[in-house]
Amino acid sequence: MTTLWISWLALILGGLIGAIVGTARTSPWRAVRLCALVYTELFRSIPPLLLFFGGFFGLKYMTGIDLSPFTAATLALTVVASSFMSEVIRAGLMSVGRGQWDAALSAGMRTRQVLRYIVWPQAIRVMLPPSVGVYIATLKDSSLASVIGYVELTKAGLLIRETTGVSFEVFLIVAALYFVINYGISCGGAVLERKFHFVH
Repeated sequence: MTTLWISWLALILGGLIGAIVGTARTSPWRAVRLCALVYTELFRSIPPLLLFFGGFFGLKYMTGIDLSPFTAATLALTVVASSFMSEVIRAGLMSVGRGQWDAALSAGMRTRQVLRYIVWPQAIRVMLPPSVGVYIATLKDSSLASVIGYVELTKAGLLIRETTGVSFEVFLIVAALYFVINYGISCGGAVLERKFHFVH
């Protein structure tokens, strides 16, 4: 449950940040687009493991702030998820034809109204499949939290191995659990996608 909890939390926070950054990627102002692009490319390029170490050890070394393993892991996963979600959201927004933007703006709608009533309802259908992929990747990346002491599925497997002395069987079960969870999420995403397309 801790694996699912930290992954869901990171995806929710990452989705909110990603929505801001992804929308900024479509801004008419070049400086805003550039800042959003730097954020996206920077955190997509850094290995998640380094972000775990940076949040848990680096932040304490530089600022004296001592984060718990849970907080550090959530922060690292959120940053990674937000960088990927920003690209998903940018692609979704860009999938809506420019003509619809221009028609809505010429009709007197403001930019935020165009986004809310015209663009986002259509873009969500495009965003849904890759968003499921980002969540699955986030869930798998959560296994890295074991290196900073957070007890999730992989760390639990390590603790059981130390207690029982059994390695292969323990990690076979851990791998099977990851498969079941990820496959369930993938199937759920496919069902949601079909229903969403049907409704719209």
